[in-house]
Amino acid sequence: MKKRLTAFLALTLSQFALADGHPTITIPDESFSLKGKMLNIELTDAGGVVTVEGIAGRYGRVYLTYNMTLNPNADSQGPFTGRGMGISEDGARQAGSRNGVWKREGTVITFHSLDDVTDGNQNLCKSVLDLSTGEFEMTFYPM
Repeated sequence: MKKRLTAFLALTLSQFALADGHPTITIPDESFSLKGKMLNIELTDAGGVVTVEGIAGRYGRVYLTYNMTLNPNADSQGPFTGRGMGISEDGARQAGSRNGVWKREGTVITFHSLDDVTDGNQNLCKSVLDLSTGEFEMTFYPM
């Protein structure tokens, strides 16, 4: 009975959360992933710059920068801007601007961003970088 009451309350309250007129964010079903490695890290008093590379399907070899700024109230998170560039095997170049937020937990930094690419695509991205191994993985969802 307790489980039924909890489920009923959750469904009832979720209707109020959606009924307040705010749009919802839907994660697209289609996604692509790339695995790569950290190439460089440059630290500054305000944050730092991380550069990674990997292979990303139609974009070919991809290079990404994360220009990270520290949150003044929490030194394990903050905003970032960046650029991405891919060169496919046939020499086609695509580039993109990146904007988002990052958070570090232990040796792992997670980045969430919205990317605007020169081929007309926009992507919602989640990237994970392990500072202890240099391993990098990014999943992006075409919008």
